[in-house]
This record gives sequence, C-alpha cells and structure tokens, in this order.
Amino acid sequence: MNFLRPRAPRAAGIALAVLSVAVALPARAEPSAADRQTARTLLIEGRKKRDAGDVAAARADFQAAHALVRAPTTGLDLARADEALGHLLEAREAAYEVVHLPLGKDEPPAFTQARAAAAALVEQLDARIPSLVLRVEGASLDQIEARVDGQPIPRAALPYPRKLNPGRHEVVVTAPGFQTERREVALKEAERAPVEVRIALVPGRGPAAEASAPGPPPPESAPAEPRAPVPLWAWAAGGVGLAALAGSAAFAVDHAAARDRVEQDCPGSVCDRRAYDLESMEALRARWNRSLGLSVTLGAVGLAGVGAALGGILLRPGTGDERAAASLVPLVTPTARGVVWQGAF
Repeated sequence: MNFLRPRAPRAAGIALAVLSVAVALPARAEPSAADRQTARTLLIEGRKKRDAGDVAAARADFQAAHALVRAPTTGLDLARADEALGHLLEAREAAYEVVHLPLGKDEPPAFTQARAAAAALVEQLDARIPSLVLRVEGASLDQIEARVDGQPIPRAALPYPRKLNPGRHEVVVTAPGFQTERREVALKEAERAPVEVRIALVPGRGPAAEASAPGPPPPESAPAEPRAPVPLWAWAAGGVGLAALAGSAAFAVDHAAARDRVEQDCPGSVCDRRAYDLESMEALRARWNRSLGLSVTLGAVGLAGVGAALGGILLRPGTGDERAAASLVPLVTPTARGVVWQGAF
C-alpha cells in the first residue's frame, strides 16, 4: 500500500510509507523514527476517515502527517482533502507545494507519481477557483477601505479580480466620512462575479452640509455705554455762538457795502465835497470800522461758543463714570473771551 494506492496490500503500503518518509526532504533534517511512525499512523487513520465520509477529520490527520515528514504523498492527500471540502485555494497551495518540494536522491516512484498528480491538480484548480471583481463608486481609490471576509484588500489590488473559494462571502466597503456598505455574494466554481458598491456620504458630513452648517455665533458687540445728558451750558454756548456767527455775517455784509461805497464815492480816500461834508465822511468812516470790528469780534465769539458746545456734547461722560469728564467751558469776561478746558485726568 502506498500513499497514492489505498487499495494495495497493507504490508506493502506500510513499507512504502516508511520509505517515502525517510527520503521526503533530504535538504531538511531527517524525520526521526517517532516522526515517521506517527506520520504512518496518521495517514492510515486519515484515509479510513476519508473513506467513511468524515473528510474534515481526515484532513486534520493529513495535515499533521505532512507537518511531520513533508513528503509529496502526504501533501497530495492534504490537497485532495481540501479540494473535497471546497477549500480550493488551500488545495491549490498544498498541491503547488508538492510540485515544488526538493527532489530526493533515489526518490521512490510513489513520490514521482504524487508530484505528477499534484501538478495536474494545480491546473484543474486554476480553472475551478472563482474570482470576485469589486467596483466601488462614490469615493476616490485612495479613500476606500475594503475587506472580504474580514481580510483587508490593499488599495493597489482593489481594481483586480480577487480569487476566493466557492461559497458565501461578505464584502465591507467604507471610506472616511462615508457610510459603510456591506454586500453578501455567493460564488460558484469558475465564476467571475462582479460586485458593484456605491458608498454615500454620511448625512451632514458633505461639503455642502459643512458649508451650510451653522457656525458659532459672532461675538456680540458691547452695548453702547449710556451717556450723560448734554449740559445746559453747552446748549447755551451753542446758541450764543450761532447768534454771534449770524451777527458776524451781517456786519461783514455791512462792512462790504461800506467799502464799496467808499471805493465809489471816495476814490483814493478823497470824497467829493459836493456830495459829502465832513460829518458824513466821518460817519462813513465810522461805519467802515465798526462793521469790520464787530464782524471779527462776533465771529470769534461765535466760533468759541460753537466749539464749547461741541466739546460739551462729545466729551460728556457716561452715566457710570464717577469722574468729571473733560470738557470745554466758554469763558467771557470784561477782559477776555474764549473757552477753558476742564476735567479730571
């Protein structure tokens, strides 16, 4: 009985198994007698379980035997068990390993036959293994995070078909700021299944929503401090100033009229004696001087009064200010006219 011919006589199978184990991998440490005996027992038990229909238990025995001796025959039994369980990817890996195990010196025919069978199995599995083609819309590739059955897919590999075992699979796709999308897909052998997933922005996280989202309210401007009422003296000063400016303007007009009269009737300051006597000439001169003096004086008083009134209005204190505000106060005395600045500093 060898590892490829389970119906061979038991004694021959045992002898061939021990021989196969002994020369399995010359490049690695030679299995011990305990390893060889344990592997032989596991293969026998595994094949019994496989023939009885318990492939999962048989696979566990084959995997343990292959770990002990790593021979082409143990690897082939493991690959066929994975194939029977529908684990085509794992079966191909095991078969591919058998094909590429190092050749031993004077390798027995059983190993050669196992390698050939494993190579044929690799070709068959390549045609049977299905693939999933994922297409994600709604976000750029550098944002997408995708997982199949919990295993992440590198972004660089997202556009390409992904080999999977037949059966049901879960696809999860997400991206920062987007809703997570899940898809269930059932793959059949040799199928190339497209899976299209469109992810959407989380409500309220899009650019338009962020632009329209209410921001923090602007800081409230400090309420204007209530001001004290305009003092009476400011109103009085303003009234006097305006009246003085009006009088100054009237006397300026009168002075201009007197000057025109003098220039017409008294060219070179010489009046015609037929039209003017001495008294009328003095009266005209007095009018000239009086109008000019009153216009200048009242103009100065008017400006001072208006300036004092403006100072009283603009510089009046707030209602909560306990200090006296700086202000302009009109000053009119027999010897001086003007304004005085007063206040606390």
